[in-house]
Amino acid sequence: MRCIGKGAESAVMFCGIRNLPPPPTKFTKFNNILLQAARETCEESMAEAVHEAVEENDGGRDIAVAVDGSWQKRAFTSKNGVVTVTSVDT
Repeated sequence: MRCIGKGAESAVMFCGIRNLPPPPTKFTKFNNILLQAARETCEESMAEAVHEAVEENDGGRDIAVAVDGSWQKRAFTSKNGVVTVTSVDT
């Protein structure tokens, strides 16, 4: 199902409609481990960027930024996206 942009829930529903056994979920454990590692890395990276920006602003936390984002596909159903935040002073 991932090759057509659908997730595990869609696979379960498809198998149910077609009267097939549910798809295997043996990768769920590994996906959860990967999610946790990505989340921790993301939070650490953002916290480090905040500290760096505050230091460059002489301790001031009133920092102007420009934000832009993009999704892998149209609408907000995409699970993949990217966001960039740039200090206006840069």
